Amino acid sequence: MTAAFCVNAADHSAATWEKRLEPFDRLEFAVSDAAKGIAAAVSRTAAAHAATAPPLTHGLDLFHTTMEAHRVLARLWRKAETPWDRADELEAQAVDLRRRGIDSRGRNPAVAAARRRATAAFEDVERQEAAWRRIRAAFDLFGPDGRLNDRAWAEAEIAAALPELSGPEWRKVRDFLADRRGLNFLDRMHRRLEAAEPDPRRRDAMAWRWWGRHGRPDAPADPRIAPIRAVAWRRPLEGDERASYDRVAAVLRDTSRASSAVECMDSVLRMQQSRHRRMTQSMLDLKRLYWNCRPFRSGPRKAACPYQALGLPLPTFDFWELLRSDPDRLTQTLSAQANAL
Repeated sequence: MTAAFCVNAADHSAATWEKRLEPFDRLEFAVSDAAKGIAAAVSRTAAAHAATAPPLTHGLDLFHTTMEAHRVLARLWRKAETPWDRADELEAQAVDLRRRGIDSRGRNPAVAAARRRATAAFEDVERQEAAWRRIRAAFDLFGPDGRLNDRAWAEAEIAAALPELSGPEWRKVRDFLADRRGLNFLDRMHRRLEAAEPDPRRRDAMAWRWWGRHGRPDAPADPRIAPIRAVAWRRPLEGDERASYDRVAAVLRDTSRASSAVECMDSVLRMQQSRHRRMTQSMLDLKRLYWNCRPFRSGPRKAACPYQALGLPLPTFDFWELLRSDPDRLTQTLSAQANAL
């Protein structure tokens, strides 16, 4: 969640992105939106570092796909409310006629037809929303039964639900889902898990234990299974089992599906844009420093700031103290610590 750089660039071209990615000569995985500029830059960076660095993989982030799907669903629900409101209006008119002693039976067919149209519209949106929920679940690290997700299962789930999202309003979401980069995080996760725990049976067992302790598993249908799960998930581990679980858990904890740091920074900067007429580079640097020094209030990084989570050896993580620090002395301190390491 550390913002390494935040630049007020003149464009978003591949050359601009490539310049920013150049210092990251050990980069293994990049997650971004579907913009062509950064995609070309990642491809060029991977080719340039192919001989001297680990392979660089590019993943399509889940944030923009989810955001676009929610936007479409919100629009469809608003559209579905119109026939429902019309049916309520016709029914209210019929009720008003009966209250005044006027025969309203002639209006009943119109009310029934309007209610059928409204129900059909709601059911149609419900089908699309259910299809999207199934697709979204295909991007989870685990399936509903606690088994590790993989590309084959995820692609099958997406293919099964995608026909329900056939309207023109879903075109952008379908394009995102057709991009193979969207599931690259699963391929990388399995490669890292295999390196962390070569034994497939133990690897699956440790991953299932992690899912039970940190995921949101559904209650088992058979109540006799609950005690078995509780014992398997809570039993203390020692020796090789403990080391194996720690290695598997480390991989699962930092498997990334979205450019979270970028989107969080964007939300902060957009809010600040309403207060400043112009966001200069100096202001961006100040905002970036504040973001990196601000402790998280909740979540797995609670009470730690991004610099601390990154493991950066700073003499202090207090925003104001860092601003008042002498830059030369701070540079010397960091250099001395880096040499010691």
